[in-house]
Amino acid sequence: MISRRQFAATLAAAAASLAAATARADTYPDRPITMIVPFGPGGGVSINARALAPYLEKQLGQTIIIDNREGAGGIIGHTMGAFARPDGYTLTMVSPGITAAPWLVPNVRFTPDDYTYIGQVTFVPNMVVVNADSPWQGVKDLVAAMKADPGKIATGGISGWPSSTVAQALFLKAADVTAKVVPGFKGGADMISAVLGKHIDFGFVNLNEAMPLYEAHRIRILAVSAPARAAALPDVPTFREQGIDVTTGVWRSLAAPKGTPQPIIDRLSAALKAALADPALKQDFDKVELSVDYLDAEETRKRVLAEYQAFGRLFTELHMNVRKS
Repeated sequence: MISRRQFAATLAAAAASLAAATARADTYPDRPITMIVPFGPGGGVSINARALAPYLEKQLGQTIIIDNREGAGGIIGHTMGAFARPDGYTLTMVSPGITAAPWLVPNVRFTPDDYTYIGQVTFVPNMVVVNADSPWQGVKDLVAAMKADPGKIATGGISGWPSSTVAQALFLKAADVTAKVVPGFKGGADMISAVLGKHIDFGFVNLNEAMPLYEAHRIRILAVSAPARAAALPDVPTFREQGIDVTTGVWRSLAAPKGTPQPIIDRLSAALKAALADPALKQDFDKVELSVDYLDAEETRKRVLAEYQAFGRLFTELHMNVRKS
C-alpha cells in the first residue's frame, strides 16, 4: 500500500511536471520549429508542407524548417517524427503511410498511436498516369494490355506503402491483373519521373505530383481514385466510372510526437486552424492544386486511427498483413 509520504511525493512530482509544461507553453515557441517531410523534394507532401509553412510562421512567430527525410517509402521520416523529443520543436507532416506501413512492412517501429495530432491540412486523390504518347486512353485499355501480357507491364513500387501504393495494390486486385513491379522508388516524384522516362509503363501518384506535367501535356491521367471526379480534372473519369472500385486518397495532417504537452498541442492546433483560414493561403494552395480540408485535432485522430484499423482488416483479408495484431 502506498504511504502518505509516497502519495504526497507523487502529487508533488505531477504538479511540478504540469507547471513545467505550462511554463514551456507560455514561452512556446522561442526558437525555430522543424517540420519533417518523410518524402523527397518535389513530391506531394513536400509541396504541401512548403505551401503551409509561411502561414504557420506568421501565426507562431518562428521559422519553420522543412526537413525532407525520404527513404523506405516514408518509413524513415515517419519513424524520426514519431520518436523525436516531444517538446513541440519537431513536427511531422504525416500521411496514410503511417496507417498502412505498420501492417505491410516488417519491423516498422511506429503505429499511429505514437503521434499526437494537431489537425488535418488537406485531402488529395490518387490517380494512375501514363506517358502522354502511351496508346492507353483509359483504365480499360491498361487492364486489357495487362491481361494480354501478364506480368510484363511495368509499374513502380514504394516500399513504405503510401496511399498511392495502396491504391495500386487495390487496383491490381480489383482488376485481377498482374504487373511487373519495379522496386526502390522513394515517392511520387520518382514514380512520375520514371513514367516520363519510359522506365515504367504506368504509375500511381497524387494530384499535386501529376498536375504540372498533365497541364504541360507530358502525361495522361487515366483515372482518379475518388468517389467523384476531381474539380481540377473534370474530364478525367474515376475508377468507378470505368468499372473498378478504387476510392483511396491521401490526407495530410500535422502531428507531434506522443507525449508533447497538451498546452503546446493546443497552441499548434490554434495556429494551424488560423493559418488554414487565411485567404492568402487558399490562393497559394490553389496555385499547386491543393485544397483546404481542415479537421481539428480530435477529428484527425479519430480519422487516422479508424483508417489504421480498417487497413488492418483489409490487409489481413488480402493475406498481406505482417503484423497480425
